[in-house]
Amino acid sequence: MNKAVVFRNVTKRYKMYKNNSEKFLDLILPKGYGEDFFAVQNINFVAEKGDVIGIIGVNGAGKSTLSNLITGVVPPSEGSVEIKGEASLIAIASGLNNQLTGRNNIELKCLMLGFNKKEIEELMPEIIEFAELGKFIDQPVKKYSSGMKSRLGFAISVNIDPDVLVIDEALSVGDQAFAEKCLNKINSFQERGKTIFFISHSIGQVKKFCKKAIWMEAGEIKAYGSIEEVAPAYEKFLKDYKELTPEAQKNFKQMIMEKRSKLNRAIDDNDGMITRTDVYKKQMKRKAQGKRKRLIASAFLAIGIIAAALLFSQSERLLAIIQKEPNGQELKIAEKPDKHVGSSTDASIREEKDIRYVNVNAGFVRDKPDLLKSEKISMIIFGDYYIIEEIQKDPVEDFNWLKIMKNEQAVWVSEQILSKDVNTIEEEQLFENISDMFQVDNLEQLLSFIGQSKEESNATELNEIMKFAYTDDEHIKGISIDTNHQSRSIEEMIELFGTPSIQLVHKAILYHGEKYDAIFYFNDRGLLREILIK
Repeated sequence: MNKAVVFRNVTKRYKMYKNNSEKFLDLILPKGYGEDFFAVQNINFVAEKGDVIGIIGVNGAGKSTLSNLITGVVPPSEGSVEIKGEASLIAIASGLNNQLTGRNNIELKCLMLGFNKKEIEELMPEIIEFAELGKFIDQPVKKYSSGMKSRLGFAISVNIDPDVLVIDEALSVGDQAFAEKCLNKINSFQERGKTIFFISHSIGQVKKFCKKAIWMEAGEIKAYGSIEEVAPAYEKFLKDYKELTPEAQKNFKQMIMEKRSKLNRAIDDNDGMITRTDVYKKQMKRKAQGKRKRLIASAFLAIGIIAAALLFSQSERLLAIIQKEPNGQELKIAEKPDKHVGSSTDASIREEKDIRYVNVNAGFVRDKPDLLKSEKISMIIFGDYYIIEEIQKDPVEDFNWLKIMKNEQAVWVSEQILSKDVNTIEEEQLFENISDMFQVDNLEQLLSFIGQSKEESNATELNEIMKFAYTDDEHIKGISIDTNHQSRSIEEMIELFGTPSIQLVHKAILYHGEKYDAIFYFNDRGLLREILIK
């Protein structure tokens, strides 16, 4: 399973205050103050690469909070959110500065996402062309209509090539022609293995764009499954709700608000069944004890209101410092599928055949050379290479399909995600530099094991930072070097090792040698995390 987004028991809690005095009381009183509001609670789901998932529900159901959790705009209060790759949110005016022009907003947002000036200059024409704003691109965004803001936000987000795309009501404004253009872009994203969440009140748009749906109600997932299963149930709910009397609708809304004021779903803690209310009470008890200690400590420092005010000021300052700390969450390395071409040491195969490399993070292969009539079979990932057996033109779209062999099965892949004639580097010097930088001994000898079975090679674990990478049938496909201890950026690696044969912006670079390939993988902060030589 190619998991792209994983939510595990995710809850987002906010405190509701009537005024600033209640915020002050919440800080200093042992039992706290203010009313709890659970925007979402007990959220569990898994989205795979290539999924297009509609998020539906009435106003206030928790859809936007869910989108903010997916894209990291807000952190969860409980549970964990795991995202493989970069996530981008498209919402009306999301992340746009009203005082800046459209062009300046493009540059600002790209800078915030880690692009350098040269990369932004290359992306700028493509983004401007997609947005179709004409001369308004150099006008302040505050003069834009909601549709124009949506165009600009969509154009920026889709052209920075995120792995997970969240579209929050961004297509609810604007003309039909632009919506169709966005749909085509969404389809191309899906073809390349991107994961897309589409939030809309238009059930028609959701059914048109999406294959799966999440139905949110009262901050919880009411249903999650195929669009054919979830959409009819949701439409029936809407119909039944509209037929209720005004008094019944009011009672329903009141029940929803009461439900979102507490956590009460049962969970299994492996020692028996407990309720989330119990968990929450224990957490509040621990927080109350901490507040008592702070209150007692403050009494020794000052008297009355002055002491409390100083404590409040200090707490806000500390909170600001804490929020600046980087996220230290451990990054997991996704398993990579096997390539079709046998041992990387067989250089003659590369010279005689039409060999092409995967140039995207992940992409689908299909059973037929036809975009509309084919089914997805499996995925290929960046750095894998394949022999091209046959080339056919798509019967409708203007591109070619390439026939390759994957897992002893003939499949078809778009030529747009495979690169031909990649430049070859001097691998001896490359491996010498890798050995020196990461203190790797006998690298050349270890590479001779590639292609052998685990039994033939008598392979064992190498050391703490090096290990063999295996295929599904227990053959050695490469040497993996864990480089998390090295704070090296992609720019530093290119400066040290030269221009790569293929580059996946901010994610990976590949150096193609005469016998072996070296792939440098980078984490979400743009720092080197692993080198795979295969």
